[in-house]
Amino acid sequence: MRDTRVLLVEDDAPLAEMMQTFLEEEGFSVHCCHNGDDACYTLDRESFDLAILDLMLPGRDGLEICRHLRKTSDIPVLMLTAKDDDMVATASLQLGVDNYLQKPVRPHLLLAHIEALLRRSYPANTPVQDIHINPTTYTASLKGTALELTSGEYELLAYLCERAGEIISREQLYQDIRGIPFDGTDRAIDLRISTLRKKLNDDQPPYRYIKTVRSKGYLLAL
Repeated sequence: MRDTRVLLVEDDAPLAEMMQTFLEEEGFSVHCCHNGDDACYTLDRESFDLAILDLMLPGRDGLEICRHLRKTSDIPVLMLTAKDDDMVATASLQLGVDNYLQKPVRPHLLLAHIEALLRRSYPANTPVQDIHINPTTYTASLKGTALELTSGEYELLAYLCERAGEIISREQLYQDIRGIPFDGTDRAIDLRISTLRKKLNDDQPPYRYIKTVRSKGYLLAL
């Protein structure tokens, strides 16, 4: 799911900037607040698809923001905490927090939590469900419309679909798809990814289907 509005509430400015930049590169629209009072004010005036709340904040803390939010909205809430405390976890869940993530925040773990919460809340609108692979006829379709793929493009798309949500490195793609080690310079897989994106009508970032994970590889979005 993209075109997703995220409210990020974090008083640590460098951490907030890192998370906002990372999530925007992943295609999310992020509104950032640095204290609880601003967050509640924003929630009263704007709508979001998901909220990421730091537990410890100036003014109202994350639990108070969640309590305020739950008066009018059932969007997923991810709580960030530096505390490994069962009491905190219990209180968070009782107030309507959907999940919590312990600091320090690792970007790709943060993304995994967000994607899981969005899949749970919006299960019918996931990119991988748009694509149908028929291994018997060696064909694929997008939202019911047949895709005109070369055998190499079909093989790559089928491979990514089998591992949807999993980051696949270039080295692994070369070994599994082409049967040769990656020499560090050959761009054949990147070119095949590019043509696949065009045929999926998804060749402009932020990509909906085949995501680029910087310095790691590619994944088919769930």
